[in-house]
Amino acid sequence: MLMSKKGWIGSIFLVLMIIVGWWMVSPLFLDEVVDEDLPTTIEATTNAEETSIEESPAVSHSGMFVDGDDAHHASGNVTSFYTDSEQWVRFENFEVTNGPDLYTVLVKEGQSTDEGTILGELKGNVGSQNYRIPDSSSLEEGDRIVVWCKAFEVDFGFAELFLKE
Repeated sequence: MLMSKKGWIGSIFLVLMIIVGWWMVSPLFLDEVVDEDLPTTIEATTNAEETSIEESPAVSHSGMFVDGDDAHHASGNVTSFYTDSEQWVRFENFEVTNGPDLYTVLVKEGQSTDEGTILGELKGNVGSQNYRIPDSSSLEEGDRIVVWCKAFEVDFGFAELFLKE
């Protein structure tokens, strides 16, 4: 027995709804755990036996993640630091409610999240991770690092940055 045109359309619609539903709901019960090392600066030395050394990065700003709202929770620390001529932010002891289409965004004072600079897709909702600040941007006291759901334009959590003393 052949399926009617309405049956085919209904089947296709059902499959699409299952795919979209999985994309939206699965992050609520699946964690993506990452554990990145600190980016390091490697410098050549004149000693033939020792060709490189690692420097500790200089920390400039820090902050703590707070919840975006009652439904989206975030915790952990964020620090910014320099290696060579690159500036980075690092999340440690980080955890945020998982969701679809999450990004890390640098938001300047007075900006809305969608006006901020996207640093990249969130690498994981749990664990240590690093994001490079583009050369066209710089960090200032009062800036925020936001975990943002681009698809629904919702802040899942943020950390306001303060100068590290």
